[in-house]
This record gives sequence, structure tokens and C-alpha cells, in this order.
Amino acid sequence: MPCTASKKQTQKYHGTVNSIVLALCLFAVVDNTVAIWLNHGKDITNRRYANDEVLINPLTVSRLRLKWKFFAGKDISATPAVDSGVVYFPSWNGYLYAVNAFTGASIWKRNLSELAGLNGTGIVVNVTVSRSTTTIVNELLIVGIYGPAVVIALNRSNGKLVWSTQLDPRPRVLITVSGSNSLPGVSHPSYTLQYC
Repeated sequence: MPCTASKKQTQKYHGTVNSIVLALCLFAVVDNTVAIWLNHGKDITNRRYANDEVLINPLTVSRLRLKWKFFAGKDISATPAVDSGVVYFPSWNGYLYAVNAFTGASIWKRNLSELAGLNGTGIVVNVTVSRSTTTIVNELLIVGIYGPAVVIALNRSNGKLVWSTQLDPRPRVLITVSGSNSLPGVSHPSYTLQYC
């Protein structure tokens, strides 16, 4: 008799697995003060290769242990942003989270639909989501919203909305970059890249 899992069990499993992976990655990032990464992908080509890494290597990786885990409700596909002991990341459940990097305790969570004033489009999921790494600028978190193209800024200490800008109202329009010049714009299947 085949083993079947309910949709809820499967979602919980994937959310937990992603949280464990996130925690292991954060353990590496939080304890590593030698390697310098200029952005979430290390460099402009997004190689994610830590050639200056000295703490985690093939000889030490087997000694890594889970420090904490955080269940975010759904998958986490964006690279987290980490600063001053806080981890910021969006989840596919439509929320943006701030989590203590050392304990895994939730600091705050905010509903992206409420922050951006959008309803889910139903194109990928039926909630408003972000798939991008949150950008930290002084006391602000800058978040790109996945279709329609909206950018929001939050106070990073409490997650309250500071401003919101809709770049394009069409539901399939995405915020994107083009090539190594990092020119932000919006993209839609019906037209070529337009720069903001």
C-alpha cells in the first residue's frame, strides 16, 4: 500500500526543511567574520563562492550542527539578508520575517498583501509574495513584490510600512535587472525591458 502525505503535511515538511537549511546557512554567515560578501550572491555575477572562507571547508563541514530552526509556513526561496544579528526573508506564505540570527526567535512578521495593498494574483500562488533578497539601507528594508511590480520600504526594527511605489499595475510584470550593469526595470512578455 503506497504511503501518501496530505498537502498540509507536505507543506509543513517543506517549510521545516527550508528553515533547517536557512539556519545552517545562517550559522555559516553569522560566525564568519573573515570572508567579505558585497551582496547576497557575493559578487555581481552571483557566484556564491566563498574563496576567502576559512571557517567552513571540506574538513570542518561535518562538525556543523543545527543551532535553531524556524517554521515560516511555506517554502523560502529568497536568499536571506543578515545584519546586526537579525535575519530578514520573505516566505511563499506571503509574509516577510525578521528573526533573531542567534536564537531563531521571531522578532516580527508582516503580511505583504496588507503592506503593499495588493491581493494575490493567483498566477503562481494566491497571495502576494516576494522572491527577492531584502535590501537593507540604513534603517529601511527595501522589498520587491512579485507581480504586479511594487517596491515597499519598511522600518527594519518593527516592520512598519514607510513607503510603497507601484512600478507597473499588470499582474505578470516583474522587477528585474539586466546583465552586469544592474539596471533595474520591469519586464513583461508583451514588451521589451523598460528601465526605471
